[in-house]
Amino acid sequence: MYTNFIYFIVVLLIFSTQQPSPVPRLSLHLTVLASITLLSLFALINRHVFRRLAERMAAASAGPHLAVLYHRTVSRQSLLAFLFFCLAVYLLDIKYYLTSVALIRGSFTLQGLAALALFLLHLTIIWFYSYQCHCRFSASTCSPSAVVAANLKFNLAIILPWLLISGSFDLLQLLPVGALHDQLNTPLGQILFFALLLVIFMIFAPPLVVRVWGCRPLTPGVSRSLIEKFCQDENFQVREIVLWPGPGADVITAGVMGLHRRCRYLLVTEGLLNVLDDDELRAVLAHELGHVKEKHLFFYLIFLLGYLVLAYPLSTLSFLLVLASDLPLALFRRSDPEFLTLISMLSTLPLLLLLLFYFRFLFGFFIRNFERQADLYVFSVMGRGYPLVSALEKVAFHSGNVRDVPSWHHFSIKQRVDFLVATARNPALLRRHRLKLRRALAVYLVGLLAVGALGYLFHSGAVGKNLNEQLNHKMLARLVQLEPSNPQLQLQLGTLYYTRNQPQEAVNHLERALELDPDNPEILNNLAWVLATSKEKSFLQPERALTLAVKAAAGSREPHILDTLAEAYHVNGQAREALAAAEEALAAATGDRSYYLEQVERFQRMVEGRSNEQENSIEHRAWGIE
Repeated sequence: MYTNFIYFIVVLLIFSTQQPSPVPRLSLHLTVLASITLLSLFALINRHVFRRLAERMAAASAGPHLAVLYHRTVSRQSLLAFLFFCLAVYLLDIKYYLTSVALIRGSFTLQGLAALALFLLHLTIIWFYSYQCHCRFSASTCSPSAVVAANLKFNLAIILPWLLISGSFDLLQLLPVGALHDQLNTPLGQILFFALLLVIFMIFAPPLVVRVWGCRPLTPGVSRSLIEKFCQDENFQVREIVLWPGPGADVITAGVMGLHRRCRYLLVTEGLLNVLDDDELRAVLAHELGHVKEKHLFFYLIFLLGYLVLAYPLSTLSFLLVLASDLPLALFRRSDPEFLTLISMLSTLPLLLLLLFYFRFLFGFFIRNFERQADLYVFSVMGRGYPLVSALEKVAFHSGNVRDVPSWHHFSIKQRVDFLVATARNPALLRRHRLKLRRALAVYLVGLLAVGALGYLFHSGAVGKNLNEQLNHKMLARLVQLEPSNPQLQLQLGTLYYTRNQPQEAVNHLERALELDPDNPEILNNLAWVLATSKEKSFLQPERALTLAVKAAAGSREPHILDTLAEAYHVNGQAREALAAAEEALAAATGDRSYYLEQVERFQRMVEGRSNEQENSIEHRAWGIE
């Protein structure tokens, strides 16, 4: 579950940051054909790999190495699935053709679902071809289609939080509230929005998840009576005790889900109830109770939010640093499709490394030790650790003799058993482990707050603004060197120089852009604005500014172009014409219209003031006053 959770995050990250080329490399038919070819190749590889694995397992005697071999092979094939997914995203034009559909282009959710569907299709191939190997060391009696369906339902619950959060974000974007859109489209606004929805989901979603998994209330009987009595005795409050269905009787596990008692579920599998005796079952329940009492579910939520906080400053910084570096600019020109592909790959790489380090190592450290702390809770409930030791040994044996198999999110069963035995001999280990976790959590939280504060200062403070400007300048200057005849690059660099209060450089590049594209409304508009509003008198050219602004407005009636026209009329002393242009700009504006309204009020005052001056002049002349 945890491994697929990381894969899904990486898949969404890669697909969302990948920039489709302006012009597709392949036609739609070739893209579809190439995608089918890649999938077929992946299927053939998995068929070959798992056939060879089945032959090796059939020739070998039963033992723990069979399960280890199987799980390692599935892990390798899952990694291969991810690599094939990356090939499809970066080399084919899948996103280009998906986003050519207006409905998909405007929805983060639909784009993400397309990416997840493609990756899940690869995983489905693995589940289908690995079925025979799984049956050789387990008690599974289900058909391959049932196993695939069970895995899909299980993984759907992992995707569900993202689906609800992203879907809510898309729906809010449809609301006609400009101020809300502006806030949601800022990095901080998105983080706060996602954090709020994630908290809401973690609290109230468990009833939906158990429905997706097909869980049903545990039927009355000996097992339910034992579990209910344990919960009552230990004040373990849950909404329901449910049977957790798996692809077969081989699934031997239990779990607890839900931050609040009214939305908390205790999950047990049929395999677990069939294998364990009463004391062993109580020990497993004590383990699940330990997760609740030690607030592990709450800390899982903190870790999910923590990644958002860490990725917040890195997302923008990595993109800017990649754009400012000479490597991609030296290899490709802006007009080449490969340029966007390279930029998206390089800027995503730091986020991927952060994600892998954060979840695989940092979160992995805490989750392994949380599991150990939950194991130790059996001493608080039962006063002894032997029943849990016995339960763990049975789980290891009936799951394919996996006693010595560790994972990044669990200690091996041997390690867990050894620590329980050591704690029974030396109870001080329990206190030491709790102290170790408290110190680690304190360091983590302090570090998280520090990085969050630095990220906020980077995005909102002068340091971040200056770095952004410097990197943008370096990138554009380098691109202009590579493509001096590109009018858009000249336009962007000239505009950047104007914002940096360097009018001479701004005019030089805007004039060059105008030479290359004399009828471009944006170029005409920006040059007119500089010539009409420059703070240095040597660059003020009111008449030429008006000529350029009129020509720009003839080509486009965008609000910002009409606003420049109003300024050009104003500096030429034509107040009424300035007011008319400003009123047209206000009427054409969408979203936040406050600036355009201020412009109308400003020119209105000037018109009224001039009218008063004219009236006074007429009155004075009537009295013979010059």
